Amino acid sequence: MIRFATLAGLIAFASLTAAAPAAHAKPGDICMFSGRDYKGSSWCWNPDNGYVDMPPALHDNVGSFRATSNGCFINWIEVPSKKETRTVRGGDFRRVYDDDFGAKIDAVAPKC
Repeated sequence: MIRFATLAGLIAFASLTAAAPAAHAKPGDICMFSGRDYKGSSWCWNPDNGYVDMPPALHDNVGSFRATSNGCFINWIEVPSKKETRTVRGGDFRRVYDDDFGAKIDAVAPKC
């Protein structure tokens, strides 16, 4: 009985660990990962940070993301006059995003 309870506890802990977006995530963050399924290099952004260019490991290389706030992903076509954007809402997530707009993201901002 004790072995079963320990095993169940370990499985529950592993499930919680795998579901966490990033160790440094705070409420209201949008966390982006270089790999699919929330793996690889990660970085979390918060709307209070304002406009921010993507870090080098994630520039044109977002494999997955989880959002707990609203924001805007930006692909600069011609700075500063022409851009492509994607609105992100709190609760949005994509386990696979590198086959879509994740391969284009240059920056993130509070609004599009």
